[in-house]
Amino acid sequence: MPTHKNPFTKSGNGHQDLGVLKGGLAIITGSASGIGFALAEAAVAHGMHPVIADIRQDAIDQATDELTARADQMGVEIIGERVDVSDQDNVNGLAEMLRSRFPDRPISLLACNAGVGGGGSVLGGSEEDWEIAYGVNLKGVLNCLRAFVPGMLSQNAPGSVMATASQDGLCASSSLYGVTKHACVALMETLHGELNGRLTSHVLCPNVVATNIVGSAAYRPDRFGGPQAVTEGTQRILDRFKSHGLPPSQCASEVFEAMRTGTFYVMAEAEDDPGYIRLEVTTRMDSILNAERPFRPRSEWIAGIFSGRD
Repeated sequence: MPTHKNPFTKSGNGHQDLGVLKGGLAIITGSASGIGFALAEAAVAHGMHPVIADIRQDAIDQATDELTARADQMGVEIIGERVDVSDQDNVNGLAEMLRSRFPDRPISLLACNAGVGGGGSVLGGSEEDWEIAYGVNLKGVLNCLRAFVPGMLSQNAPGSVMATASQDGLCASSSLYGVTKHACVALMETLHGELNGRLTSHVLCPNVVATNIVGSAAYRPDRFGGPQAVTEGTQRILDRFKSHGLPPSQCASEVFEAMRTGTFYVMAEAEDDPGYIRLEVTTRMDSILNAERPFRPRSEWIAGIFSGRD
């Protein structure tokens, strides 16, 4: 059997000095809370002008208020804009506004972070469940890549592109959500090849993070069936995500370190579940290579979060 060693190491996919990104825009979707907000905080700390792009105007206003003092200290500007990433025209409008308002500022970071959770099973998910999961978790990333990356390639300035996927995008998928996250990982892998080193690219694949993603159906647009009430059971899981999950700041820190070192797959793991993502990946690859059926190893820690056990 022929063997082919991957010639592409981390070298060439990172900025040795993140200072080269200072002064540019950091366009971050889903950045009014959670991982996106932590990425915006990190962008400010590195001297970039964060664009807080989110679907909830009240959350955008709160996020910009929280960042103002730190932004003033760093001499950067915060831009808050409402955007629905599942709508290509809406994303294109954001791109046109930014080009018009900041013609001389390069885009230093495009972080395609907006995402929705839930959706249930392949057979049990409704048409609206599939449409919103696909529309945000995959099409939303693609819409942003189409709107911003061509301009980043022509700006003759260093830049980075990242997307937030999930550990569910690397393991044997077990949900509608996981299907869309697998597609997100594949999209970023494909983009990485197309960029050919002209921009750095990265995909974040964390396990349970202390965010609101479990309750994202409460903000569902009308064309996807409208907002859904958070049930008592969902609220319990959401609370446990917040109390037990990986801090969003750790995800942001690992993304910016990946932008420096060149790491493409950013597998951010909680301290309470060390090695689990790598176990999932190894198990899936072994199943493929050994002609076995798909299997996802169980994490007692994650099972406890979803069941409410300590």
